[in-house]
Amino acid sequence: MARIVQELESALPTLTKAVFSQPTQKTSMQKLTVRPLLLRGERLWQSERQEDNKAFHQNLTDTALLACVRDELEGAFRQVLIQTETESRQYVLKRDGSYKKTGASAAVPRPGGAEAHDREKDYILREGEVIPALVDLGVFTKDYRIVHAKYDKFRQINRFVELVDQTMKKESADRIRILDFGCGKSYLTFILYWYFAVRRGMSTEIIGYDLKRDVVEHCRQVAARYGYDGLRFEVADVTHDTLTDTPIDMVVTLHACDTATDYALAYAIRRRVKNIFSVPCCQHEINGSIRKGGELDLLLEHGILKERVSALLTDAIRAAVLESEGYETDLIEFVDFEHSPKNLMIRAHYTGRRRPGGREKAEALRERYGFEQSLLALTEEGAQNRE
Repeated sequence: MARIVQELESALPTLTKAVFSQPTQKTSMQKLTVRPLLLRGERLWQSERQEDNKAFHQNLTDTALLACVRDELEGAFRQVLIQTETESRQYVLKRDGSYKKTGASAAVPRPGGAEAHDREKDYILREGEVIPALVDLGVFTKDYRIVHAKYDKFRQINRFVELVDQTMKKESADRIRILDFGCGKSYLTFILYWYFAVRRGMSTEIIGYDLKRDVVEHCRQVAARYGYDGLRFEVADVTHDTLTDTPIDMVVTLHACDTATDYALAYAIRRRVKNIFSVPCCQHEINGSIRKGGELDLLLEHGILKERVSALLTDAIRAAVLESEGYETDLIEFVDFEHSPKNLMIRAHYTGRRRPGGREKAEALRERYGFEQSLLALTEEGAQNRE
């Protein structure tokens, strides 16, 4: 007669998943799933409790996991699955309170075999981790395996998290508050919350702003379903800010249309937000206002070239303004060209060291070519006051 805690303890060195299901009593917890997690070089166990259609996550050591099974789980569920790298074992609860092994089989090979396993090690988000947003996006199956046709999408999302991680590895804070402008229904917001709250174990608050009430309500429902208590959404934008006195550590703006990116960046500059991650979209402003007047005229002859030059000029000016306001700034490729034409990310970190030269060049170009650029205009008064 098997004691599940003993079976689980013996399986820990190669355990890939344990599932406790079919509760014996009417309780709020319908199922608990355990998967391995590597956090800051330490192997832990991530438990996912499904309670009242919500998911709650906790990272546990070996000792804490076994204590949880012994004190809370053993005998509380009729069925237990223990899956290792080599086999899958099933147990059912008998009337006398013991568990009987009802079946065992060889473990199902990972999609792609050893090559897929080796390739996965390069990613921050890993196949098999409990990331509900990737299931809703159709990138993971319900068993948290990568859908073969969505591997490119999985790579894109990992690239986004990787760029955030490169910055955050230098930070020592144990809590963070993020403002996501124009969040829409983007599941990257939920993945970002998972990264900070679950993977990094930080006290995390993310506030999503969007002007569409139905979008905000949808996001609220998703956050509640995931059990993400630190994630909330508001009908607001930079002109209807509800966080005037709340310190913000990071501003994220992904594909905010046209000048909405400029308003978000101006907000971050005004509040001296420490980190900014912005993926601009639809840069129409310069394209609609630029006129001929100098050496760039050749690039303005044809509509498609004018559009591309205007978009690049817009982002170059945004980077120059950020640098003039004390931010260390770089423009990076967010995704490969074949996946999306909107493939630049502006990443900025506040240092207080101002470099006004780029702004001066941008203002000279604006004077010569007569275009409008919102971030230049929105930060003009502050720049003049420092002169």
